[in-house]
Amino acid sequence: MASENFIHKLKARGLIAQISHEEELIEMFAQPRTENQSYPFSAYCGFDPTAPSLHVGNLAALLLLRRAQDAGIQPIVLFGGATGLIGDPTGRTEMRPMNSKEQINQYIENFSRLAARYFRFDVVQKPLFVNNADWIGPMSWLDFSTKIGVHFTVARLLSAEVNKTRLEQGGLTFMELGYQLLQSFDFLNLYENHKCLIQFGGDDQWSNLLGGTDLIRRVKQGKAFAVTTPLLVGSDGKKFGKTAGNAIWLDPKLTSPYDFYQFFRNVQDGDLEKLWKVFTFVSLEEIAEIISTKNINEAKEMLAFEVTKLVHGEEAALTSQTTSRSLFSGIQTNHAGAPATIISTEQANGGLDILELLVLSQLCPSRTEAKKLIQGGGLLYNGEKLSEVFYKIKPEDFMNENKFVLLRKGKKHFHMIKME
Repeated sequence: MASENFIHKLKARGLIAQISHEEELIEMFAQPRTENQSYPFSAYCGFDPTAPSLHVGNLAALLLLRRAQDAGIQPIVLFGGATGLIGDPTGRTEMRPMNSKEQINQYIENFSRLAARYFRFDVVQKPLFVNNADWIGPMSWLDFSTKIGVHFTVARLLSAEVNKTRLEQGGLTFMELGYQLLQSFDFLNLYENHKCLIQFGGDDQWSNLLGGTDLIRRVKQGKAFAVTTPLLVGSDGKKFGKTAGNAIWLDPKLTSPYDFYQFFRNVQDGDLEKLWKVFTFVSLEEIAEIISTKNINEAKEMLAFEVTKLVHGEEAALTSQTTSRSLFSGIQTNHAGAPATIISTEQANGGLDILELLVLSQLCPSRTEAKKLIQGGGLLYNGEKLSEVFYKIKPEDFMNENKFVLLRKGKKHFHMIKME
């Protein structure tokens, strides 16, 4: 990637929403350097450990850092061991539940493992993983107030849309009001210790990012830049990365490779080109060719394979692809990658009812929803429409070639039930 074109290339892929001091940043990237020479500065993005795993929205940010690494910039992945205790109030109408330090440390350990796969470690600009608890934790209240708090007015903090919304709708706490100061301090610390000049973040983080750039320019009279990415919102108006109220996790223990594959296989038609640009490293020319020459379902299948391969590896992507094709074609083989629930022989012999089975398999959130699904004709049981609401599972239901019961909810959701 040519150095002088880094920002332009990000823009061409639709990866930039706003840039602070844009002309100055572009001029900095235009400075001459050799093809393989790395830049003498770094860029970072922060991830608060408020859940057990990173999710698809985080993946977009991680891939942006990888693009920076490929351009010769050292990527810094910051985990919020301190800020995660508070939780960013952005987009919230009530305060986030607080996790213990022990829980947060467990989350960070998993985050580190998941994030590492997206970077190169055989280059000069190796990724750096940091935890803001290392510099925020030891500071006293007086130290923090005199070093950082003195540079922020309450009026300025309350003018930020995120704080204004929380104040009006949910009641902004003093702890949450200070979140922007902590994030700004992160940027200053990374600037001082790792010559970090760029912070990436979602566009809803704009005020927080500006707080850090302004702090560095005020305290250190140095260059610092905020770069935000467009929020990932689907053409249906919903936040991308959520399905049935649940996040699409990067940890295969929380979202199986098959379910991950299916999520991308079933994206809205209008989102396809955008998602190719955000979640793959395929060139714009190749993407344009795929969109123009492939039918929509083939292009979706290719996207699902590429992203699943990136996150879970080629073997998992191939298994998910084979399983998906098998299930949707009605072929009763190659179901290895499909989600499955195992029930005991006692449960089968004891007459486990279909409503409970649908809840156990998580195809339905409750018996009431399961009943509605069956009454609406939306459930296939071993390939046959099941209309009996109180149907009891029988051991002989498993006496088929595959030795499992196959549930199908609607057109897209499959689940295997296996008996011990």
